[in-house]
Amino acid sequence: MLFERLKKWRRWLLWLPALGLLLGWTLTWAFDAPQRAVLAERDNIRAAAVHISGAACGQFSEGSGFAVESGLVLTSSHVVAGVEEIEVRSLAGNSVVGVLVGFDPDRDIAAISVSGLEVSPVALSPAVATAADEGDVGTVHRDLGLEFVPYHVKRRVPVVGKNIYLEEVELGYMLELRSLLSAGDSGAALVNVDGEVVGMVYAVARGERDQSYALDRDEIAGFLAEIDRNPLPTPPCPTF
Repeated sequence: MLFERLKKWRRWLLWLPALGLLLGWTLTWAFDAPQRAVLAERDNIRAAAVHISGAACGQFSEGSGFAVESGLVLTSSHVVAGVEEIEVRSLAGNSVVGVLVGFDPDRDIAAISVSGLEVSPVALSPAVATAADEGDVGTVHRDLGLEFVPYHVKRRVPVVGKNIYLEEVELGYMLELRSLLSAGDSGAALVNVDGEVVGMVYAVARGERDQSYALDRDEIAGFLAEIDRNPLPTPPCPTF
């Protein structure tokens, strides 16, 4: 009788490692599941993100950007204002000299034509971002490379203010964000959990560690519809 009981317990003991592995896999899936949508969008950012730089008016200007169409990347206009030779570098490591084909100092957005760059476009969202929407900002720094910075939309608001030349203008719609962005992140895309662009970073709040601002997707779409994509002369340096 004792021998039979020992055999029975031995069989159960042999099953324990397999049960442990199954339980561990189940718990891992459960903990990862809420983050899957956020993590999935990062592939879109990684494929489209670029670093943009160049000398402008005795200084070095740099920022982030992203491919929105084949051969066309977007960034903030203040990143390329005054830059005669715009270097656009992909995450794959290759770089090209881009040609400025769109420039809007009021919206603070610019378009650069690139040829031979290893990037894949990311699509604009069909809908505007609203309060509580979230996702990732893909910032690209010369030394640090690509970084993912989570964002949360606080509100979408119309705004009137000054453009990059300190002229009073109506700036259209802006997204106010809660996100730990910093100077140098201008031009980075806001990508939602569906992997679509809902905005583009253009400023961070002074004295507010977690507050920043982004151009709304409708303003990006309006800009793309307006430009004729012919080469433009070097615009003046920003005055702010």
